[in-house]
Amino acid sequence: MTASQPVVELVDIGKTYPGTEPSLRGTKLETLGPALWLKKLGRALRLTAVSENAVQALEEVSLRIHPGEVFGILGANGSGKTTLVKIMAGLLAPSRGSGRVAGWSLHRTAEIRRRVSYVSTTGWMGLEWALTAEENVRFFARLCGMSGALAKERTDQALAAVGLLADRQKAVSALSNGMRQRVILARALLLRTPLVLLDEPTVGLDPVHRNEMLRLVREVLPARGQTVVLVDHQADALEGVLDRAAILAEGRVERLGTPGELVSALRQVRVLELLTRGGDMPAGPAPALVRQVVRTPRPGPLALTHWRIRVSEQPHALESVLVWLLSGGGEVVQVSERAPALADLFASSSLAAEAGA
Repeated sequence: MTASQPVVELVDIGKTYPGTEPSLRGTKLETLGPALWLKKLGRALRLTAVSENAVQALEEVSLRIHPGEVFGILGANGSGKTTLVKIMAGLLAPSRGSGRVAGWSLHRTAEIRRRVSYVSTTGWMGLEWALTAEENVRFFARLCGMSGALAKERTDQALAAVGLLADRQKAVSALSNGMRQRVILARALLLRTPLVLLDEPTVGLDPVHRNEMLRLVREVLPARGQTVVLVDHQADALEGVLDRAAILAEGRVERLGTPGELVSALRQVRVLELLTRGGDMPAGPAPALVRQVVRTPRPGPLALTHWRIRVSEQPHALESVLVWLLSGGGEVVQVSERAPALADLFASSSLAAEAGA
């Protein structure tokens, strides 16, 4: 891979997961072989087998990510983000399409894995709970082939970068969720791979440590010559971090560009944030100017509901929305209006339909 070549180049990538295989009373059945022809087994299979349709996770995804970029893969849950990043990490093979990561074909998964740092925050992946934070990071460094001296040096640097030096001797089992998250992120800083993949890196972090982690992503990793891919479904804090982003919806790249270019698609839109007490979803259709409604009930005795409503920028839009909301009963206790942000691009067609848009 030369300095001018993309670090990631994907062309028409598709990924299909097969449906659930037939099973009989919890025992997996092979689809070939003489056992299937035993007397009455076919009838029993029809009565007890469970199967599902194949799942199309990705379809015709094409991307080019350049050296030194901080690139975002954004989208709602179930949009295909994690499947896509696992293909980039050499952990999954695509069902269709072609591409290269760090100069290697997608079929050369072992070579790709040597050149990619992939950090998933799901379940505090790979942490040894009986070890301290420092021992966890140093253990990982040694697993990656570092000498004892280099492992210690890199561990000290990584723990300092994520703000864990003071807690380095605490067992992982005694750490808070956010601190465990930072132990995982420290491991990503150990290696100098061309590509760093961070899957939901800010989950569980308080605002101070989230901002510090995003500063590392924006400033430190690119300065070391590393390209960063951030995978997230919460884009609120990422607009000032990303160079470009792809927004996925139902396994396809719906939009691609800089944060400014992406948000400009909503230049004729305003976002209303409301808090109501009591009431329900209005029975009648939403006003024609409503583009999307996200309704989130908040648990608790106050029976509060948070509404995020995207509307076309028109005079009296707020008044029209309030009349519609109050037709469902209850009362409005808080109202704010703002310009759209990157997170507002995660439109949901089902929610839009529910709103009558």
